[in-house]
Amino acid sequence: MSKPIILEDLQEAFPGWCIWRSSAGRLWATRNGRRLTQRETDIGLYQTLDADDVTQLAPMLKAQERVESAHASRGGTGISPSARDAT
Repeated sequence: MSKPIILEDLQEAFPGWCIWRSSAGRLWATRNGRRLTQRETDIGLYQTLDADDVTQLAPMLKAQERVESAHASRGGTGISPSARDAT
């Protein structure tokens, strides 16, 4: 049996994101220290994500990593090297 994912696990696994639980009980994640460019949002990156629980938020954060990584590996110019390092 695998260990359950908790909020602290997400915070550790995704240091480029500020992750918190709202007073309504929803989870939110927003990128630390930078705003996305229009080009980045055009390729499917999000500044902020929200979900009902950690089991929903974790795959959303992983998907954001995949989009960013795929774009960078194709030589995408919309994401600066320093911005990639920050996430």
